[in-house]
Amino acid sequence: MEFKSNQASFGSKKQFANDMKRFICDEAARFTTDSNEAASASVDEFVEKTARFSSEKNKRNIKEKKQILSEIKAKKEELLSNGIQSIHPSKQKKISSVSHSDSFDSPKGKETKEMKAKELKETKKTIKKEKAKEIKKAGAKTAVASMFKAKKDMSNDLVGEKVTGNALKDGLSGLMQTFVEFINPMRVVKGWMAKLAALLAPYIAIFMMVATVVLIIVMFVYSILKPIADIGNAISNFLSIFSVESDTFTNVALTEDEINEIVEASECDETQESVIRYALSKVGYPYSQEQRTSGSAYDCSSLAYYCWKDAGVDISYGSNYPPTAAEGARMLNNDGKALDMMDLKAGDLIFYGGDSNGRYMGIYHVAIYVGNGKAVEALNTKYGVVYQTLRTKNAIMVCRPNK
Repeated sequence: MEFKSNQASFGSKKQFANDMKRFICDEAARFTTDSNEAASASVDEFVEKTARFSSEKNKRNIKEKKQILSEIKAKKEELLSNGIQSIHPSKQKKISSVSHSDSFDSPKGKETKEMKAKELKETKKTIKKEKAKEIKKAGAKTAVASMFKAKKDMSNDLVGEKVTGNALKDGLSGLMQTFVEFINPMRVVKGWMAKLAALLAPYIAIFMMVATVVLIIVMFVYSILKPIADIGNAISNFLSIFSVESDTFTNVALTEDEINEIVEASECDETQESVIRYALSKVGYPYSQEQRTSGSAYDCSSLAYYCWKDAGVDISYGSNYPPTAAEGARMLNNDGKALDMMDLKAGDLIFYGGDSNGRYMGIYHVAIYVGNGKAVEALNTKYGVVYQTLRTKNAIMVCRPNK
């Protein structure tokens, strides 16, 4: 068999590789079984819980180290004026007390004072090292747990609904679910009961009779509203096929304190901080493809472009114009910037695709990860730029532009 020159031609190797990737994705999706994904999700959930349990232990150790360091600081100040006492019951063997017979004004007292100051310094240094190790362990374990949670969610998504290509419908933002939960009367009743219990707790012994009456009234209201709640739950279950749960959904501007809190919790470096600060500062901005370069509105890809441009990294590769999500993913992937989902860090770009829309790997959307399972993205014209729980369904590629 021969190919005629006027009928067949070969493009670049990159184009061939792209076609092969799309073919492999389509074939893999065709033969993936639900049972395998469900089993994988169960294993990932067990590993996630194990990692979080171990991480909590490290966090308790960190709190203990902080307490000891605070006591060391206080004793150093006390050492300069009044003398030396034991620091902490658990550290009495490391730092001994000064004999009452020695005067701090005498040569012997001054020598003892210097020795104790040196011991305090060495102990503080040791505790700081131990604290740093615990922080590193806790961070690593929390990251592992978050990644396994994301992997579990992706496996569960594959078992459930099919890909629609709609960023809002396929994600974790489930607006219909949010609406149903909002109108559910049990949500209001439960919140009211919690506030009431907190208010009456200090006076429960004195006002036992009043609390009993209030409890009877609350239970009466609960019994009346329960049938309504059952109906709301039934509607919620029915509509769950059209929406997914969301722990966080914010499309109003964040305060400076809120942004600082999110950035501090992300434990990112200077470049990553610049990226996510820019992204968080744009929450609440409108969505517009026509005004995507105006600075007053964004679409998903222009937001990603300007976030990294603010950090000094050009993801347009010289064009100085925001590429589409699909084109941006193609350039980053060809430049070796793609990475495994397990390595996800603040500032990374998450691309969503898999639908046969004629674009690179079917990619139709991009979001900016800001750490702790949250992301910022220009969602649509109705909600604009939002801060919400990271959506894992249809996430097919993660890229780090400064990798």
